[in-house]
Amino acid sequence: MSLKKERREQIENALLSAIGIHSEGVAIVQSNFAKEFGISAQSISRILKNLEKSGRIEKQKSGRNNTYHLPTREKSQEYRIEGLTEEKVYNEFVADFIRDIPMCAKNNFAYAFTEILNNAIEHSDGTTVKIFLSLNECVISFSVIDDGVGVFTKVAESLNLEDKRYAIFELAKGKFTTDPGSHSGEGIFFSSKCGDYFALESDGLIFGTHSTIESLYERTSNHYPGTTALFKIRANHQQSLAELFKQYTDAPDSYGFSKTSVPIRLLEYGDASPVFVSRSQARRLIARLERFEKVMLDFHGVDSIGQGFADEIFRVFQRNHPNVKLTPINCTEDVNQMIRHVVANR
Repeated sequence: MSLKKERREQIENALLSAIGIHSEGVAIVQSNFAKEFGISAQSISRILKNLEKSGRIEKQKSGRNNTYHLPTREKSQEYRIEGLTEEKVYNEFVADFIRDIPMCAKNNFAYAFTEILNNAIEHSDGTTVKIFLSLNECVISFSVIDDGVGVFTKVAESLNLEDKRYAIFELAKGKFTTDPGSHSGEGIFFSSKCGDYFALESDGLIFGTHSTIESLYERTSNHYPGTTALFKIRANHQQSLAELFKQYTDAPDSYGFSKTSVPIRLLEYGDASPVFVSRSQARRLIARLERFEKVMLDFHGVDSIGQGFADEIFRVFQRNHPNVKLTPINCTEDVNQMIRHVVANR
C-alpha cells in the first residue's frame, strides 16, 4: 500500500532531521522508524533510496553498515583576536552564509554566534580564534575555537573552585561572568538553550545541552588548549528568542533574568554511582542562587537524596533567603518525602 503524500513527507522529514544533526554521518535503524510510523522496514528502506536518488541524502559504506549524511556547505576562517569584533565577523563572514534559512533559526543562530564569539574575544585570553560554519537542508551549525586558557579554568579561578568540573555547574545556573562590570552573565546560558545542540569543550571536559535531554557532563581524552564551542540549530526550530527569554523572566511585571532551572544531576560529575547526601554538595548547588527570584530544582534522574543535602537547601538556604522561591520538579516519591521531612522542621 502506497503512502499518502503528506504521510510520506512527514517520514522523509523525520529521517532528514535525524540524519542532519549528525555532521559526521549516522546509521539509520530502519526498524525503529518503521515502529514509530507504523509501517514496514522495507517502506523505510524505499524512502531512504528515494531520498538518495533525489540527492537529498548521501550514503556511505561503514564496515557492514550504511551511514547517511546530508549534502553540506562549509566554510572556515581564522582571525587574530586583537582588535576583533563579533559584529565585523558576523557581517563579513556569517550573514550571507545563513541568508536563506528561516527567520527564527536565523535570529537564534545570530544571537548565539555573536555571544559566543564575544566571549572568546573578551574572556579567553587567547590570540587567535577559528570559525567553522556548516549548513545543510535541516541543520545549521557553527564552531568557535580559541587558543586561550580554557573556559572551565577561567570560571574555576574566578570563583576559587577546587575542581574545574564545578565550573560547569555554575555555567548551567546562569548569571555568571568573569567581568560583571561589562557583562550580565546571560550569553552562554541563553546560547546553550536557543538551539538544538550546544557544547563547550575545554580542559578535558565537555558540557552540553540537547533540546531533547537535560544538561550533560562528560570527560574527554582531548586536552587541546583553549575552548571549543559548538552550536547546532534545526532549520525548522520553532522557539523564538522572545519566547525563550520569557521563560526566565516575570514578564510583563519584570523583564530581568529572574528565573533559572538547575539540573541536579550535574552534581554527578560523571560518577557511575552518584549519591546526593552531603551539605557540601548542597552548598555547591545553591551557590549564587540568591541572585534569582525563582529557581526550579530539576531532580530528573535522581532517585533519592540525603537528609543533610535536603536540609541545607530547603531549610537553611530558604530561611536565609526567603525572597527566593525554590520549586523542586521531576521528583521521585523518595525525594519528595525527604523534602517534606526537612520542610516540616523549619
